[in-house]
Amino acid sequence: MAEWINKKGWLDGYVKPVKAKEEVTRKSNVMIHVPLKCPECRSRSVRCYGADKPILYYKCVDCELKFKVIEKDG
Repeated sequence: MAEWINKKGWLDGYVKPVKAKEEVTRKSNVMIHVPLKCPECRSRSVRCYGADKPILYYKCVDCELKFKVIEKDG
């Protein structure tokens, strides 16, 4: 709006020029996936039968062992 006044130098020191918004760089949320295995038979066929955050309860399909996993944030 006041660009023509600013070009003549009348607003020097009073008004700062508006800069274009800089792009915000964000860290990507990267998660390392570790396949869940039964601690006894090392089978990957496990089913979750209950959850009480952060504890998840699993049962192995092959050997029917029940075990729990504690989720950890980042």
